[in-house]
Amino acid sequence: MSIETSFKKLEISSEVREGEKVSKNLVTGNKIYQYIDIFKNPAKLPINQIHIEHTWRQIKKHPPKDWGNSDNSAEEMARTYIETKSEIIPALDRKLLPPTFLHRFEPFSIIQAEEEEERVNFITKNIQYLEGLEFLLNCNFHQFWCTILNEPSAVVALRSFLLEPILPYQFTYLVDECLEVYMAVLTTFLLVYEKLLTFKKSETEYMASSFGLSKLIEKKLLNLPIVITLAVLYKDRDYAFVDNVVEVYFNYLKKDNETFLSKEVEVTIDQNLSVLEIIGNQVCGFGGSGSIVPNYIHNRPAIFSLSWVYSVVDDIIKTLVSLNALFQFYRPSIEMALNKNLPFRLPYLYVNIYKDLFELLDQREEEHTEQALFKVVIKGIGMGRTEFIEVFHVFVSNCLDEALKHMGDNTKQEHLVETYLKLLTTALEEEYFIKDYNKTYDVANQNEMIESCCDLDPTRTKFIVSCINRLPRDKVLQELSKSGRRTLEDVIRDFTPALAEIPKVEEEQPCASGSRLASAKHSEIDAQIQDIIDMFPHLGDGFALQCLEAYNFQTPDVINAILEDNLPPHLVEIPFDSIRIPPEPEPEKPILAYRGKKPDYDDALKLLNDKKEKKDMKTLVLDMIQSDNYNYDDDFDEEGLDMVDVPVHDNPTCDDPETEIFNPNRRPHRRGQPESDSEESEEEAAAAATSSERNRLNFCDDPAAIRERRNAKFASKHPQSSNPAKPKPDVVGKAKGQGQEKSTQINRQKKNANKSSRANHNRKSGATWKRNKGMIPS
Repeated sequence: MSIETSFKKLEISSEVREGEKVSKNLVTGNKIYQYIDIFKNPAKLPINQIHIEHTWRQIKKHPPKDWGNSDNSAEEMARTYIETKSEIIPALDRKLLPPTFLHRFEPFSIIQAEEEEERVNFITKNIQYLEGLEFLLNCNFHQFWCTILNEPSAVVALRSFLLEPILPYQFTYLVDECLEVYMAVLTTFLLVYEKLLTFKKSETEYMASSFGLSKLIEKKLLNLPIVITLAVLYKDRDYAFVDNVVEVYFNYLKKDNETFLSKEVEVTIDQNLSVLEIIGNQVCGFGGSGSIVPNYIHNRPAIFSLSWVYSVVDDIIKTLVSLNALFQFYRPSIEMALNKNLPFRLPYLYVNIYKDLFELLDQREEEHTEQALFKVVIKGIGMGRTEFIEVFHVFVSNCLDEALKHMGDNTKQEHLVETYLKLLTTALEEEYFIKDYNKTYDVANQNEMIESCCDLDPTRTKFIVSCINRLPRDKVLQELSKSGRRTLEDVIRDFTPALAEIPKVEEEQPCASGSRLASAKHSEIDAQIQDIIDMFPHLGDGFALQCLEAYNFQTPDVINAILEDNLPPHLVEIPFDSIRIPPEPEPEKPILAYRGKKPDYDDALKLLNDKKEKKDMKTLVLDMIQSDNYNYDDDFDEEGLDMVDVPVHDNPTCDDPETEIFNPNRRPHRRGQPESDSEESEEEAAAAATSSERNRLNFCDDPAAIRERRNAKFASKHPQSSNPAKPKPDVVGKAKGQGQEKSTQINRQKKNANKSSRANHNRKSGATWKRNKGMIPS
């Protein structure tokens, strides 16, 4: 049967496209399935408790010797050679299953959507898949569950659709015929799953729901990923079905194994978060290098591939859509995700992933060679950004809902308010994310809602709103949109960092660009180029250098000209991503293994055994010891150290008295100094001679002699203090309790009044001086 004939036999009405349950109108022309109705249940027992007598006919093991040569009739031949057997088996036994085979679902490749062969293959195989779904729908209760529990191809067929479905946001990529077939599959699959979850058809055809659910979970036809997939596929088409699936699954696990349910939800959140982190690592490179990449996430290719970019964009959307469905239908998962800091990672991933994706797509030839796929990628990026906002809003709205629910409970509301403010503060760090979020969901209105039901300081919320309003992104975008160009370059500029306030710089005198370039240092030029590239990452360093040359190396003027789209005509003609070609570096000098004369060594052993330097050193030492003129004296000659005069030129004609005071080497007799000065100088000279003699004879001075000299010097400077005849003031007085004289009390008062509050001498310098003199400080 041809594809056209099979397609015409699918009587798909317009109601199918609208999502109505009219799969009974799907009639196939192939009669490849058999229907056997042997189920009877007069006792009205559950089907899993019923046993049926199974009868069959087979050839006898020991037929007569004249087998095949008899001229008897067919009835006699049957009685002679065929025997009838029977046994009692369960009603859901495999032996009661009719010969059946169900085909797998054929997924649709968006990348190859325009190829005729791909569309024909999709339609052909999915028509066969529809026939299998129709067989399951037409089976009675007994045949249906026998097929589900015993036929492997039935489970594989149902799971093949759940593993690679076409999600609602991808419907627009299907052409007319493919869309019709897929909508028929989508509607029929919904009816099959409704039949799977209907455990009681009548009083005679039913089973225990716990038994049916356990078998579905055992066959992996019902688990958390499948529930999420069904919710994503049918939440907009049949919300009652999705609600029923969620209620049946979660209520069953809550009763039997609540720990397993919590673990399964936790693992699902971890997997989705790890997928986002791995994608961020593949695109941006900010993740760990040890991340395990799942099979469905391909590593970043060395050469640009638009299909790889599409796979990344599609994986992001699927992950975020799954998370959104989980949070929508199972509210406790929101608190689990908060504990894992999932919402606090979303703003950072949002900005960095899409910024790098836009940079990857900038000025690619695939924009013209693969226009259809390129448009799909750009559209997918927009849908992914929307899903990021929606998932983040789930946590914000949860805080608002819980705050309204717990009005009057200050303890719980305080925790919810702190979570709400932490979410907005984290989003505020990524200005592009918070601006997009504020555009979709007004933060000021949300603040008013939470302030109306909670005891919250409005200063904190007003601060967040004021920060959002002060972000310059909107102003920059408005200026950029004046040019009227809607190219990919403008999209990239949407993700450039916000323009910081530029300090005022004193205007310099205009000069030629060549002289300015000659006078500027290379490091300063590189810094200016880097400042421009930081503001506009899509520009090349060569283009930035030419802009600086045109504006006399004034960075603020270049930035303003780029933002206002007011560049000179000769710069407009230059590609904005041109690269700066640095001057060719000087060739490196070859590294020589030796310098000077090449050594005369044949191999490495001779080089290592060379003792020539040691012999020369030994000869030099022996020659010095045997020399007659060599006389080693280890005594240090200190003669004349104390009488060294620095020669300073004396001008006898100079009458300036300051010169005489300033020059310490001027002899007293030259200017007619008094005799007392000359006598003191003679005494000092004599003392210096004695000191030099003492230094020459002794290794170190006698401490007693040093103390005597110090006491004599102190007595000469302080004659009153050293006068033994003068009595010292009595501050000791009599013993305690005997009374004190008035003079003693006065002396004590004087001592207390004149006593210093801290040490007035330098112990360290005194100890150092003693060590230098050869004494041991106390």
